[in-house]
Amino acid sequence: MSFLCIFFAIIGIVVILIIIFGFPRKKSPRKPNIEGLDSPEVAKAYEKMTDILPFRLLRKKVLSKLKDFNPKGTLVDIGCGSGNLIIQIAESFPDLILIGIDIASEILEFAKKRALDRSLGKKIEFKIGNVEKLPFSNESIDFIISTFSLHHWVNPLKGFNEIHRVLKRDGTLLIFDFRRDSRRFFYSFLTFVTKVVAPKALRQVHEPLGSIQSSFAYNEIFQLISQTSFQIPKVKTFLAWMFVSVKK
Repeated sequence: MSFLCIFFAIIGIVVILIIIFGFPRKKSPRKPNIEGLDSPEVAKAYEKMTDILPFRLLRKKVLSKLKDFNPKGTLVDIGCGSGNLIIQIAESFPDLILIGIDIASEILEFAKKRALDRSLGKKIEFKIGNVEKLPFSNESIDFIISTFSLHHWVNPLKGFNEIHRVLKRDGTLLIFDFRRDSRRFFYSFLTFVTKVVAPKALRQVHEPLGSIQSSFAYNEIFQLISQTSFQIPKVKTFLAWMFVSVKK
């Protein structure tokens, strides 16, 4: 590779980094938004979107993070959607007892079919459930994971308290979600995706832009969890997302 090619490649990378990180962080009030995945049209559109490259890369990131915890026993995926992540968890952690929870019956049908197609129908149990009223007894779950779900919880404080109830002593909660105080570049990008790229059914429910607008800012996570009996959370941010891990 010639010197000029290397030079212009470096310049290109620098320009991209300036574009991404040079914009100030967005400061705006939270706007709660419900995806409406109980609608067949929205569920189908969501299912189509989750199979594109960016979502696959994000799931890979989450799975890598989960491996750091090396979970044992029973793991519950709250807001499991169409089952992409929990199926990958089943393949990576064959000894785990896995349960996928989602509030939308339509999207759970996609999850059940995907699990059957991967010969994991008996390995993963799927249940309709709400984070505010989980279908588990006290201190019965070892590990709970939730991805891109927190920002849609109607009552986040009640949801955290309910998770605390069902987790065993020393149990762990791992959340991966948008952060509302992201760079303005990402807002511009998601505005473009919502208005131009996203399927019509998702545009009608203001997604995916609505997700980042209804997510929590970095400092708000600490304020929220401080109102519960959980320990102090560990929050790791990157780009427009963050990992939140907390022990009971």
